[in-house]
Amino acid sequence: MWQLRLIILLIGVVFIVLVYLLSRQRRQHRAELARTEPSLDEGAALATAEEILTSHPAPMPTLPGGTPEPGARQLILALHVMGAEPDGFDGAHVLKALQVNGLHYGQYQVFHRVTEDLQQTPVFSVASLVEPGVLLPERLSHQRLPGLTLFLVLPGPQDGVAACADMLATARNLARVLGGTVLDERRQPLTPESAQQIRQRILEFQQQPSFPD
Repeated sequence: MWQLRLIILLIGVVFIVLVYLLSRQRRQHRAELARTEPSLDEGAALATAEEILTSHPAPMPTLPGGTPEPGARQLILALHVMGAEPDGFDGAHVLKALQVNGLHYGQYQVFHRVTEDLQQTPVFSVASLVEPGVLLPERLSHQRLPGLTLFLVLPGPQDGVAACADMLATARNLARVLGGTVLDERRQPLTPESAQQIRQRILEFQQQPSFPD
């Protein structure tokens, strides 16, 4: 459980820092830049983002079982699905959507994408947007959730680019079924540009040595 809370805390800290940097940048350029509407609607932008992530996946060597050795480098990537309504998602609808998308309830009391051979390490996981992040099936029908966080930890049981593309496709499906929006780690609408940045981070990570010097 502490590992899940640490991941959610790290994601939250990164979000706060990025919000500060973005707000400062916007203040600096507010007088120069006029707001323009995106040329692609959300569905088209997400489709393009998914295409970017799925194009030319680079192979990544993984250890047996997808479990990194102690001291190995790790990369945590996250996406968010935010509810359009002020009170968020209906918990019963969330549970059904998770199950329809092939996600399994398991370790740390959250849902996971597992490999066909049911390796212990999940491809990616889905938690509640708010701490402690747990998604208890027996309680979801009585809850409202402001959003969901999908995250993966690399190295994992699959190639990083392929795993992230799967996570993005799942986020899109959840957003469509639940009536939400897919956001990046900065909690900004996911765009082809931000998807390209995610893919580049994965490729750079996979090119690094598995262990620190």
